[in-house]
Amino acid sequence: MYRLDFETMKQVMREHRKTGLLYADLPSGVPGMPEPCRVEIILRAGQIVSCFFVGKSGRRLKEEDASPKLARLGKLDWTFIPQEEVPIESHAVPGQVRNTPTGPSAFPQRLLHLEQWQMVGWSRMHRMVFALADGTRSVEKIAEILSTSPEAVRAVLRDLQAIGVIRL
Repeated sequence: MYRLDFETMKQVMREHRKTGLLYADLPSGVPGMPEPCRVEIILRAGQIVSCFFVGKSGRRLKEEDASPKLARLGKLDWTFIPQEEVPIESHAVPGQVRNTPTGPSAFPQRLLHLEQWQMVGWSRMHRMVFALADGTRSVEKIAEILSTSPEAVRAVLRDLQAIGVIRL
């Protein structure tokens, strides 16, 4: 646990190129969030992938609204849950050393069951690819279902793999 202001915490995560989930529990009174909440930040190689407030009721503030509000909150008690860094070129499964190409034979599979509220900060494409990654569909089949290119699906799969929610 770290007790730092948001700007300092961002700098630490960036300098150490951290990948994982960074969060802090907050009392009620955050502007735009009248209830106690948690700020959740997903990091990849020290860069913020998503940032949002989640209220006890499941209500969320959009990520573009969250960052400026954090800067005004002062020091917070941050908890960091690391995920192993996943180099894009290796397509490794978090926690394992493995080279698996995301070619025609790749059948992505979800590693976690997530509730809808846990995916609110994700793009629609990320949510749809995650839902279709059941281990029975190839990258090409997912692309066909979503009427998009296999390259677009591979890019989303790399993001989902980097945060540890799917494997290839």
